[in-house]
Amino acid sequence: MKQFKISFLKWLVISLICIYFGFMVGKFKQDILQHKVQSLALDVESLTLENTQLTERLNLIQADYNSEKQVHSVLEKENLTLNNALDASNNKLYFYEQVVAPELSKAGLNIYSFDVTAGEEQGTWLFEVVLMQGQKGRHELNGKVEITFASADGDQKISLKDLNTNFDSAFKFKYFQHLKGSFTLPEQATVEQIFVVAEAKASKWSRSQRIEKVYDWKNFIEDGATSLEELATQSE
Repeated sequence: MKQFKISFLKWLVISLICIYFGFMVGKFKQDILQHKVQSLALDVESLTLENTQLTERLNLIQADYNSEKQVHSVLEKENLTLNNALDASNNKLYFYEQVVAPELSKAGLNIYSFDVTAGEEQGTWLFEVVLMQGQKGRHELNGKVEITFASADGDQKISLKDLNTNFDSAFKFKYFQHLKGSFTLPEQATVEQIFVVAEAKASKWSRSQRIEKVYDWKNFIEDGATSLEELATQSE
């Protein structure tokens, strides 16, 4: 009986020691986990602060970018306006040089310009032909202008007089003349070039004159060009 009590006490002591060590190990693990949690909490707080700072910097950079973009856009518009004004001024200067200083220009009949702009109605186009003569001792010219829409290979040709019977193609001037009108091309038409031909009748002061200019309609339509590009010039 006495030996049994001693064995029981030994078992009890060993059990308490095991429980104690188990408790200590558990507490140690709990302390480690708690330390890790605290470290992670500090990391999260640090990352949150860093993220806030980066967001603020990004917002500042974005604001600077937007500001610079707006300034750039304004400068582009101002530059375009100035370029347009300069082009208009140069065109006016060139135009009046032909009238006031004929020695600077070629003699005889000339197609100064041919401009086309979109009309208010879909598919309608407005055009303007400016004719002039730049020579000393000018005399009155009279004749007609013919405008033809054609494909590149010349298989398809449409005359302006077939599209607009109201257009007055006759001209009569000593210095210059503007001819204006409109046209609407058939939907099935394949137009790539526009031929503008001006012919002046012979008079007692000058022989008959003919000048032809060709403009790129395909590029004007497909590439959204602001003006017609002159492809070739022939005159007689």
